[in-house]
Amino acid sequence: MTAMLVYHELYEKHLINPGHPERPERLEKALKAIRDSRLLERGVQMVTPGQIPLERVYAIHSREYVEAVRQSSMRGGALFTPDTGTNAYTFDAAVMAAAGGTTAIDKILAGETDNAYIMCRPPGHHAEEGRAFGFCFFNNIAIAAQYLLQRHGIQRVMIVDYDGHHGNGTQNSFYSTDKVLYVGFHQDGRWLFPGTGFADEIGTGEGRGYNVNLPMCPGAGDDSYLLAFSRIVEPLAAAYRPEFILVSVGYDCHHSDPLTNLGMTLSGIASLNGRLLRYAEEYSNRRIACFLEGGYNLDVVSAGSVNLLEGLAGLPITAYDDHYKENPACFEYTKGLIDRVEDLHHGLLL
Repeated sequence: MTAMLVYHELYEKHLINPGHPERPERLEKALKAIRDSRLLERGVQMVTPGQIPLERVYAIHSREYVEAVRQSSMRGGALFTPDTGTNAYTFDAAVMAAAGGTTAIDKILAGETDNAYIMCRPPGHHAEEGRAFGFCFFNNIAIAAQYLLQRHGIQRVMIVDYDGHHGNGTQNSFYSTDKVLYVGFHQDGRWLFPGTGFADEIGTGEGRGYNVNLPMCPGAGDDSYLLAFSRIVEPLAAAYRPEFILVSVGYDCHHSDPLTNLGMTLSGIASLNGRLLRYAEEYSNRRIACFLEGGYNLDVVSAGSVNLLEGLAGLPITAYDDHYKENPACFEYTKGLIDRVEDLHHGLLL
């Protein structure tokens, strides 16, 4: 398989404030790990995205909001929420993060690569049509999905989001359409920001049944996630037969992340990626693009990014940490959650 890393130096210039968990070092350390692993000499091509017209961003976000982000950067920076703010580079970095997704899509559909990892920041999945939220400004994966629908005529896009926080912005972008199937794994919103993403949020109108949430209990780990993939994601992929798969990669599902309370290991995350690659092989002609979202343990973001690119390139996975075991009570809770999701979606796609 051929794999592509999409990256731009602007991604490191956005800064909310010193000491903020969503900081440039997330990418600096990950890029060093990728170079040290010699992946760029073993089948991974690194590509720099070019500028895109703002119409691509307007497909998801209001013009007034986009202009507000631009003006805030022109003034040197401003806070949109207490933990989400801009500096002089944020607008350009956010547009370039969106460009990373459309660049990857163009190259995958042109046959230049089978798949891609867009290692970008600022992240995107919390950004709403007219609101910066949760460290996010423009919703990179939603912009990419809309680009597939509008520019390339794709009819069925599957988005899988396993970030530790619910992808509220992505969900809301496609809540009433059947052209995008959104599947979100995240810590239960009763105990974690943004407080959304419950199992009964299943879509509306033509989108009813095309929004699937699995709000995981604190401590849920590899066994819970892999069971949910087997019983929920796999049959969804088989029923929907996506033409393209997009993935919101969030390393804050890892047990050592400082902002969440989940229990995944690097090995478990690699297993999820392997299953998604298999679904892409079976249903979407290998077409899959992965977007970096959260993850605030720098070592995990680095090792996870290396693992992801190894998997995309068909190389053996090198980073493992199997020592964490989830509480059996979490696994029992997950089985009940899966039963409920199956009941809620019975007669729809499941």
